[in-house]
Amino acid sequence: MQSIFKQLLTLRVTMLFMLVALLALPNSPTSTFAQPHFQQPAPALVLPDRAGKQVDLRNFRNNYVVVDFWASWCPPCRVFNRTLVKLYKRFHPMGLEVLSVSLDEDRKSWLRAIRTDGLGWTQLVDTMAWNSKVATAWDVLGVPNSFLIDPEGNIIARNLHGGELEKKLEEIYKKEKP
Repeated sequence: MQSIFKQLLTLRVTMLFMLVALLALPNSPTSTFAQPHFQQPAPALVLPDRAGKQVDLRNFRNNYVVVDFWASWCPPCRVFNRTLVKLYKRFHPMGLEVLSVSLDEDRKSWLRAIRTDGLGWTQLVDTMAWNSKVATAWDVLGVPNSFLIDPEGNIIARNLHGGELEKKLEEIYKKEKP
């Protein structure tokens, strides 16, 4: 009886190690989430704006860009919008761009939130919400979720909010002054 128990335990441990090894394989069907890494190129991002025109993140090269994933129904996102409005007014004249990506399923709610929050920068929407290929490529598992992209198109920071984001932008734009 004790020998059967040991065999079952050994089998379970072996299966666990095999599962861990399978998950670690780079081309495994289980490794479907891309992991944006710092100083690596940002994943592709092409989505429609308010007018339905496709906008590509690559069009923002040569500028620092805050890519902000959000939704109108998300209270923390709406609070972060106030911070972004303030930072956009301060740093946009120096070259900062903000590109907001809404994961709203309801277009009317998204448009109402843009008006209510006074968001004057480029707004994109992916009505596939949590089934979004863009959100998956960017490893967005919740909102708000933000990324700071450098002028070469590389991710240099993730999930900086409030004072952290302001401090990082101050560092960047202080270095850029002659």
